[in-house]
Amino acid sequence: MSEIVGLRYEFPMLRTPISLMIDDWGIGFPSDDTNDFVGINDYRKSYDFMRDMVMLGREGLRGKITVLPYTTKKLCDNTYKILGRIDENIKGVSRKNLLEILNFIGSQVMKYFDITPEILTHSLTLDIERGKLLDETEWEWSQKQSLDTLIKYIAHGLEILNKVGIIANGVTSPCNFGMEIEGVYAKAILEAEKMVNEIPLTWYFLHVEPTRIGRQASLVKPRLIYLDEKMGEAVVSIVSGSTDYLGKKYREQADLDISRLADNWITSNGEGGRLAELYRNKAYLIFHTHWYNIYGDNKIGVKVLRKVMERLNKLFGRKIMWMKCNEISRYFAVTKTLKIGIKKMSKKIELDLYSPFSCPYLTISFKTCNVRRIKANEIELRKIDFQDILPPNSWTIIDNRIYLCINLKDRVKVTLDL
Repeated sequence: MSEIVGLRYEFPMLRTPISLMIDDWGIGFPSDDTNDFVGINDYRKSYDFMRDMVMLGREGLRGKITVLPYTTKKLCDNTYKILGRIDENIKGVSRKNLLEILNFIGSQVMKYFDITPEILTHSLTLDIERGKLLDETEWEWSQKQSLDTLIKYIAHGLEILNKVGIIANGVTSPCNFGMEIEGVYAKAILEAEKMVNEIPLTWYFLHVEPTRIGRQASLVKPRLIYLDEKMGEAVVSIVSGSTDYLGKKYREQADLDISRLADNWITSNGEGGRLAELYRNKAYLIFHTHWYNIYGDNKIGVKVLRKVMERLNKLFGRKIMWMKCNEISRYFAVTKTLKIGIKKMSKKIELDLYSPFSCPYLTISFKTCNVRRIKANEIELRKIDFQDILPPNSWTIIDNRIYLCINLKDRVKVTLDL
């Protein structure tokens, strides 16, 4: 009787997930002027940035972008001032312009990117009851908070985005927000998401792993931080595997050379660069940068990202799969919660697949013998000659190992006819 041997979870459609996270965006480009309002040029840079990201999205880029709920500014006397919040008004930005950029985010940017708050200000902590800034950064304040205070703080940011039509399915951490109490922080994100957006599977960005190499590089992947299978709730930590190579230090080292900056992520021959290293070691290709670095030095970062995408497409093609962060977190949560029951009979084997979460493109593999046909919920899967992608509802054999890809929703019964 045939056995199922070496069952394991694969990347979706046998394609390596890749995603870019862009931090710190808010309405108003970081400016050194002494004005206590957002200048028209700073507003235009903010809007132009989003337009450029949509252009890259149309070319295939996927990931997440921060939208700060509050705009604050450091003044010449080293104090901070709140200039407004996106669901009300921002000093220096007309109501027409504010609605225009928010509508663009909702109708265009979110096609390609998840939108998250980076908590509220990405500077000083906000007293949400009084609407006043405290004399302490958000990340310092966060390390000594209770579950209840963190829920309220995070929910406030989610509510502001929700009011302008942005459903944020995850949260970006300013600096090391919540790192010292990460378990409490993760639970607070979940409770805030359930309260505001009715989302039971959420994620956050906090950790960066830019130095793991060799076999250790394969450990650069998301982490399932919280799980309640009975309630169908989970929180995933999305980990960046790379330094921000658009930072000022790297721009200076490369003398603003686009090709040399792109080399830090992937060289033209694919032999060097952090993303190439992660790809070789079967890690998730998740990296991050900051929007002001993309737009620094005459938008050089836009040109670098386009160069990186060109190289990735040329070298890896369909072997990589650009995904939003919520798509990655969902897929990862399914692979960590999937239960597979095996029932063996004389001429068939039945696999009962179940997870509290659904996802498209679930891909698994195993070894067995003499499979003639595979069905999922009585629908026959198409057998293909594998090239570089395994489409949904299909299966293939590579080196005597069976690979199959299905869309998982509720419980799926996979039947192997022997």
